[in-house]
Amino acid sequence: MLARREAHGAPCALDERRPVFARRDATAGHAMFNDTTEEAGDPMKKAVMIGLPIVAVIVILVIVGARGQRRSVDHEAHLHEEETAASCDHDHESGLVAHDDEHEDGDVHDEHEDADAHAGHDHDEGSHDDEADADEGHDEHGHADEAADEEGHADHDEGGGIVLSERNREDAGIRLAVAAPGHLELTTRLLGKVRINEERLAHVVPPVSGVVREVHVRIGDEVPAGKLLAVLASRELAEARAQYMNARGRRELALINFERQEELWERQIMAEQDFLDARQALSEADVELQTAEQTLHALGVEEEELDGLTMTHEAGALTRLELRAPIGGTVIEMHMVLGEVLGEDSDVLAIADLRTAWVDLDVPQTDLAAVYEGQKVTISASGNGVPDVAGVVSFVSPIIDEETRTVLARIEISNESGQWRPGLFVRADVSTDRLEVPVLVPKDAVQTIEGESVLFVPDGDAFETVDVTCGRSTKTHVEIVSGLSEGQEYVVEGAYALKAEIVTSGLDSHAGHGH
Repeated sequence: MLARREAHGAPCALDERRPVFARRDATAGHAMFNDTTEEAGDPMKKAVMIGLPIVAVIVILVIVGARGQRRSVDHEAHLHEEETAASCDHDHESGLVAHDDEHEDGDVHDEHEDADAHAGHDHDEGSHDDEADADEGHDEHGHADEAADEEGHADHDEGGGIVLSERNREDAGIRLAVAAPGHLELTTRLLGKVRINEERLAHVVPPVSGVVREVHVRIGDEVPAGKLLAVLASRELAEARAQYMNARGRRELALINFERQEELWERQIMAEQDFLDARQALSEADVELQTAEQTLHALGVEEEELDGLTMTHEAGALTRLELRAPIGGTVIEMHMVLGEVLGEDSDVLAIADLRTAWVDLDVPQTDLAAVYEGQKVTISASGNGVPDVAGVVSFVSPIIDEETRTVLARIEISNESGQWRPGLFVRADVSTDRLEVPVLVPKDAVQTIEGESVLFVPDGDAFETVDVTCGRSTKTHVEIVSGLSEGQEYVVEGAYALKAEIVTSGLDSHAGHGH
């Protein structure tokens, strides 16, 4: 009971007696100082009278501070007991009983042990309840995991085969095929480059020198044959046109003179020599006219223009030189600007018909026997998204390049889509032999698991792996030497999904191994 009163901050008998002792001490001291001060005289008495109240105040402050500190400690102990009582009522009650009985008799020890035993029993019952709840939660979690496994993964039969539902088969894209013989195209791979078909390439060069007055195209334009490309002003062309018109005029006069002389000679009015001179002058005029006409044709002047060519005072009529596209195609080069003076040897434009292209291959000396004209070739350019194209070797050079020690082999391919751009590096698979093999399967059907080549075969509702030995192969197919017999079913599509199932399930390459 004393402990409880102390816990609630009740003052004990010892605390109540302390002020009495202090007052007695103070009174005794005051009497002693009175005796001494009477002997010391009045000055000493005044000092004592001033100091005694100060000493009394200090003593009182010390006593009050001690009481406040004890009350703070008791309050903290009370709060601690309340927290302990909220978390463990049984331990708190047994501790209080033991604390009260320590001051009364020795029987408190037995009662304390009984209280501890009772608290331990309650704790054991709580532990059993927690274990039962944990077991129940574990069972529910296990069933949920099993349901998730059954839904997300394939089953495995007793033999280790992979069992898939119809839905999983469709999702994996699994398709079966029957092993059968086939033709194996053996090839040799060569490297090459795409080039412009030079048989469909044209360079535009002005026939005479001149100054650029008009430009009607730019690089990359598609132009039809005969399209006007540019206009030049040429003094030489103007002189050639003038000579043609002069020759044509002289020829007309020579013809008139000849006809008149011929009529007079027939009437025997004029001498025969005059007739012969007129005929000679007409012949010379014809030669001069033809020469002037051919000169204009060489300069690019068409026949229709010659027929309409007349003397005119229009500015630039005789100097106008038109550059037209000789073939239809794409403008791939242009080397002129307005106002530029071009010579008669200036290569101002280049037009290429890119609907076809050349592929030039470098054939090493060791492969010369396998490459010949008329041979089938498959051209590919990996990493560019260009589909493979088939072609035929159209030319094999009779000369070996001294620097590369290779021989040029050329293939002409169709390039309607424009994807085979000149300058593109390519690979060419040249067919060297065609063999008949007993079992031929697509390469995608053969999977590698732990370094072994395997095929998947059906076994009832399951799929098993069989070890196979691969022989010769192409880009798409491979020969099966052993492990798969002709007429046996195998997975031709979706084999990678089955391989992934084996890897994720932790099985090895012999899981569900067929024999």
